[in-house]
Amino acid sequence: MKGAARFVALVGAAALAFFLFRSSPRDVTLVYDLGAGSALSLQVVIRKGDEVVRRATFPSPGAQVRHAVRLTDGVYRVEYRLERPSGVVEGGKDIAVSESGTIVLSVGP
Repeated sequence: MKGAARFVALVGAAALAFFLFRSSPRDVTLVYDLGAGSALSLQVVIRKGDEVVRRATFPSPGAQVRHAVRLTDGVYRVEYRLERPSGVVEGGKDIAVSESGTIVLSVGP
């Protein structure tokens, strides 16, 4: 009987640790690849469901922009507005976060 109680307690503790580990934010670097040509600005909104998680504006960006964020596991929508001398490019991409690392998003034409 004591062995079964210990086993249940151990399994419960492992499940709690797994849950807490998954809900802790991960270090993610988003790299926005703007393609060729000059850009005046890049605006980014990161959403998880209906909730806005992050907003960022990058004035006078180069060909690539690195954006370090801390995100919990899940699916996010990255919406962008890229302003170029030739016009504006808007769009969005879905990303899935399940570990720390780098995610490259092509936002150029």
